[in-house]
Amino acid sequence: MLAQQLAMPVIIHVRNTHNETIRLLKKYRLEKGGVIHGFTGSKELAEEYWKMGFYLGVGGSITYPRAKKTREAIRSMPIESLLLETDAPDMPPLGYQGKDNSPLYLPFIASALADLKGISVVETAKITTENSRSLFGV
Repeated sequence: MLAQQLAMPVIIHVRNTHNETIRLLKKYRLEKGGVIHGFTGSKELAEEYWKMGFYLGVGGSITYPRAKKTREAIRSMPIESLLLETDAPDMPPLGYQGKDNSPLYLPFIASALADLKGISVVETAKITTENSRSLFGV
């Protein structure tokens, strides 16, 4: 696997295949881990990915009150395991349904994450930015 050879992180988009993805990640251990992009899953899945060295990409889905399972999973995880993302033009935050998502909406996602974690938006931005820098070596 190229990511193994180059010792680089990967970004993985998982849709309805978490168990298979986890099985493959355990088989092909990636030294630098990566991001589970647009994470929507349970607390147990979130913990499993984090144990394997993967950050959870937090996007517009957490702004929806009906996303209870994902919101609870994100709430339960350490802020050090999370990255902010938009997935533009998909997954717009609450209030922007039917419109293209945009990086301009990232503050809405940061605010929702701050609320879930019980910390300030400034602290949320600072920590998730540091998480990104750490993962990608910038």
